[in-house]
Amino acid sequence: MKIENQSDDSISIESIASGQKFFIYAILLSFVFHILKGELDNVAWLAGIAAFVLALLGIFRLVSGFNCSNRIKILLVVAMLVPYVNIVLLLMLNSRANKALRAAGYKVGLFGATLSAKSH
Repeated sequence: MKIENQSDDSISIESIASGQKFFIYAILLSFVFHILKGELDNVAWLAGIAAFVLALLGIFRLVSGFNCSNRIKILLVVAMLVPYVNIVLLLMLNSRANKALRAAGYKVGLFGATLSAKSH
């Protein structure tokens, strides 16, 4: 999944930005899951399931934005099933999304890029 070798026509910035937002929320919910695990099991598991679903949605949005192959999509989904690898994977994909969004002229903050915040 190389960003640098792809032309601007093959990258959908809107898909990348929305996928990144899903990642950020998934990462936050994953931390909530790990903090609440053992204390409030029902709430923790709900947060964990929500984090997983958001991460999958983010992956599909992001790889669609980068026009990645189905093999990459399958590999990423399988990697999401491995504990702690999924967090590292989300952080790596978030970094790649940041690079693409900044290259397209968007400002990227803690909670991702705001589509209306494109710099002139």
